[in-house]
Amino acid sequence: MENRLSHLFRQKAELAAEAEKLAGKAYKYSKYGEPVPPEIEEKCRENNRRLEELVFEIQRELDRPGPAHFSRENTWLWGGPTPYWGGIAKPDCAMDGARWFGFQNVVYVYGPVDEEAIALHSSARRLLCQLSEVSRSPGASRGTDAETAERLSKLSLQYHNIEGGIIDDLVGHFGRDLSLDGIVEIYKALKSHNDGLKLYSVVYASELESPKIKEIEPYVDAVNLWLGYKYQLNEMVYAIEKCRLVFPGKKIMLGVFLFDYFSTQAPNTVDFLSIQLGKARGYLAQGKINDIVILGDREIEKVPVEARFTRDFFQQEFTLK
Repeated sequence: MENRLSHLFRQKAELAAEAEKLAGKAYKYSKYGEPVPPEIEEKCRENNRRLEELVFEIQRELDRPGPAHFSRENTWLWGGPTPYWGGIAKPDCAMDGARWFGFQNVVYVYGPVDEEAIALHSSARRLLCQLSEVSRSPGASRGTDAETAERLSKLSLQYHNIEGGIIDDLVGHFGRDLSLDGIVEIYKALKSHNDGLKLYSVVYASELESPKIKEIEPYVDAVNLWLGYKYQLNEMVYAIEKCRLVFPGKKIMLGVFLFDYFSTQAPNTVDFLSIQLGKARGYLAQGKINDIVILGDREIEKVPVEARFTRDFFQQEFTLK
């Protein structure tokens, strides 16, 4: 469903195309010092007024501030049982990780999506569950992506903490493991029993220029944005602004790696995390992001110093207003 900001951007694009076409006609007169016909001049002025109104209205929406600090409402733990990346096999390890960090919200990934698994995560305040088979643990599959989405939709009628589902690495797998028809099928299945559920997509900063975004955007309700490479920290604000542009009006959950998997295979140090988390707090206050998710449960033992720093950062945030 088109949200208000998406609708305003579409209106602006349609009006801008109409205005530019008429302005081109007026330009041909004014360039050579000839009077612009009154009907064209009057229409150009009307277009100018309407365009400014739309620009101002969109800017007011974009500049709407957010909370000054992180809270337990907008902080999440990413995790689940996996044999990969030094992971944990325990079925409810994501809940253990969330409790350790002091979080109440969980992005549950890798494990099966069935009633037994959801029951283990029923104490989470807000819960997102993996829908696609990307990186799913061996033996955890419970059918096709659409079947998983439909099952989660039905379970949400019983487990009211379920907020939606998430497709991991959607852009990277689009056109290979995931087709547009497949995404539409997942989207419809997720909402089949509960149309209030949201479909989240993992998107990396390096993917925001991809032409695939335009195809998938209508079926993405919210974005889980990650910096895949630590050296992109300096461009984080530009990535967030680009994400807001290509996914207009969609909530952004910023992902934070405690371990740099893609560029150094080493921990993101306390100094690094201090900058990233501090900047994220500022973007939250500016209304540029809505939530933050930390990966994750397996990092508590893998990078204990960085994990404790992150936990302490958020515990301090939770005491502030």
